[in-house]
Order: sequence, then C-alpha cells, then structure tokens
Amino acid sequence: MRRRTAKETSGCTGSVDMGASPTRTVTSYDVHERVWNPPVPLLFQRDIAIEHRAFTPTALHKLLINALTTTGLTDAGGEPLVFAPHDFRRIFVTDAIMNGLPPHSAQVICGHKSLDTTMGYKAIYPTETIEAHRAFIARRRATRPSDEYRTPTKEDSIGATGRIRSWALASPPRG
Repeated sequence: MRRRTAKETSGCTGSVDMGASPTRTVTSYDVHERVWNPPVPLLFQRDIAIEHRAFTPTALHKLLINALTTTGLTDAGGEPLVFAPHDFRRIFVTDAIMNGLPPHSAQVICGHKSLDTTMGYKAIYPTETIEAHRAFIARRRATRPSDEYRTPTKEDSIGATGRIRSWALASPPRG
C-alpha cells in the first residue's frame, strides 16, 4: 500500500480547518492518566499505515534529540544542547506573558490549577509582567472603538459602588 502524503490526507474527514491547511483530529493516549483522550487537532501527528496517530512524548523526544544532534548546536560551554518536549511549555509561557498575554490566560491554556505553577516556568519579575500586560492593553485599545475606553464619570463610580454594596449585603456571612 502506498503511503499518502500530507497534501493527500489534508482534506480527509475528521479534520479541522486552521487556516492554510486543515489539521486532522486524532485520539491520543495519556500515559499519566492512563486514558484515551477524545479526538482533538494535535500539532504533532503522523500516519502509520492507514491510521492517523498522535506522536507519543517518547517519539517527540527522540526526534528532538536527533534534530539537535544533526544541527550540532552547543551551549556556552561547548556541550551539545539538550531539550525535552516539556521545555517548549516554558518557552511558550515566557514568550506569551512577555508579549502581553495575561498570566491567568496562560494558566488556562497550560491547564495549570495554580497561577503560581504558570509563573514558576520562568523567573518573570512582577514589573516585567505589568509592563507586558500594559503593552497588551495598549495594543488592544488601539484596535477597539474608543468609546469602550471612556473615562468613567462620577455617576458611573457611584453606580458601581452601590452595586458592590448590594452584592456585599446579599452575600451570606463568612465564618
């Protein structure tokens, strides 16, 4: 049986259109939870015979090791670079937050229960995070209608204060 190319398989049923070319949805096995995940459009997929499968973490790690060995890249000490697939989560979180993605959004994307876990991926200093978030807000405001960002009036402030007080009074006492 002839192996189909990615171009031939891109239009198959069970694909998600992600712009230029559709990405197939595939099931994957979670080795930690020991369950099969429902079909999703995973980034790393391959064809094995006539099946579409997700790359396993082990296969990705081997591919990464081979790629680094082939390139001959070294660290400052002259030692070959070593990466694990998980390192790319750290790179993603750092890059996303430093380019304005709110940390709590990165937390949701990564599936972390605690924001501390997300922030622990890199020593991002609070001032860097605040500056990156301010830059994100400035970029967002530049693309939105200006009336969405008007200065609140005194009436707006009084109305908000009243709503907050009514919520506080309606809440059961904590103790």
